[in-house]
Amino acid sequence: MLVKSVVMLGVVLTSLSYADVDNGKVLYNEGSCLECHSSSDFANEAKKIKMFKDIESRVQACQLANDDGFFDDEVHDVAKYLNKEYYKLQK
Repeated sequence: MLVKSVVMLGVVLTSLSYADVDNGKVLYNEGSCLECHSSSDFANEAKKIKMFKDIESRVQACQLANDDGFFDDEVHDVAKYLNKEYYKLQK
């Protein structure tokens, strides 16, 4: 019973993690991000970004500058999406 519960918890947490990335992709595409950024921008930045919190900081700065109105969890979701697609950092 305990093993089954642990496995189910892992499945739920994994699906929540992907939901965050999916939500980040939606926010990235629907926000102001594409007005200034393309995939080539992230290829250049990937050499400079070394920590996940740096991605979050940049997303936060961009969304404030563009008045996107993202909540902190949405900033995190966009950062997770960008990390998955471009930066590939280990958290």
